[in-house]
Amino acid sequence: MKIAVLSSFPPKKCGIAHLNRNLFDALRAQGHELVTFGMDDSESQYPIDNRSFFGLQKTAAIIKRENIRHVSMQFIINFYGKRFLGLNVLLFLWTLRDRRVIVTLHELHHIRSISQVFRKPRDLYHLFLEVLIARFATGVILHSDAQVADIRKYGVRNARRVYLGIETRDVPRTRTAPAELKRALFFGKLAHFKGAHLFPAIARACPDIHFVVAGSTGSGGEAYTAELRRLFTGVPNIEFVFKDWFGDAEKEALYRDADVLVLPYIDTFYQSGVVSEAGVYNIPVVVPRLGPLAETVDAFGIGEGVAAADPTLIAAAIRTILGNYPVYLEGIKRYRAAANWNEAAAGYARFLQG
Repeated sequence: MKIAVLSSFPPKKCGIAHLNRNLFDALRAQGHELVTFGMDDSESQYPIDNRSFFGLQKTAAIIKRENIRHVSMQFIINFYGKRFLGLNVLLFLWTLRDRRVIVTLHELHHIRSISQVFRKPRDLYHLFLEVLIARFATGVILHSDAQVADIRKYGVRNARRVYLGIETRDVPRTRTAPAELKRALFFGKLAHFKGAHLFPAIARACPDIHFVVAGSTGSGGEAYTAELRRLFTGVPNIEFVFKDWFGDAEKEALYRDADVLVLPYIDTFYQSGVVSEAGVYNIPVVVPRLGPLAETVDAFGIGEGVAAADPTLIAAAIRTILGNYPVYLEGIKRYRAAANWNEAAAGYARFLQG
């Protein structure tokens, strides 16, 4: 099958670019031909013009000229020019309505209350756009069953869950006895909703555990990073590692050295790429039960979900994992079997083929 792929690609410093490199490699290995369309610094066969409203029409013209019948589009609104409000994406999908276009929604906004609409009206618009994209496209892929159920509430039937694929790296865990397990890791973008500011209280509740908070920040996150530096000062069992970007080798070293991944998110209704990395690096994880965040944790037993991002509850979950470590490693084996990139690529291909 010949597939047009719209995405970001390395060397662009983007988590989706580096994750989807594995998806596209797996699709090629399964015999599919990919024609790549990338934005900004992406290495691809064709660049995407995301600076003009009609830029995506140039991409549509190439797809038609090359007679490509199957299209995989990775969607985050920032990829395609947020200033166009996604209307350029809808025009693109309408132009290719005679093709089989499957859009992966990496975010699905969720409205929890009327007050949220007044506080964050953009959330309502983003959800409206995501539902329209689902209706204009042949089908949409989401990464959790909770998100599929959510979008179906709005009359969308052409939605399918395909796990965010994971690499199955050889990361043996030689420390498995409770007395040996002493290191916890937070990894990810530093944003208030991810709860990194809770680590002083968590660390004080677990004085024998060494916490590494490793993160980067985008524009606008400098104040929060400065706040974290202040909060972590004087807490002896917190190590703060801050960088603009972590290379693969640096990232793997952090995960290999840790025994448990701790993500004290205080507010999210998205799945998390960092949660999926519990399967990549063979490490149990602690997360709150927020939307789809704990779905894979509960489904496969790869860690512990807590009712809320309360430091006491998180500390207890860390203790539970460290006291029953081999049980969670078995759960990770099950997760790796179901969500490796070969399985993810096969799910994409089946949906694309129809």
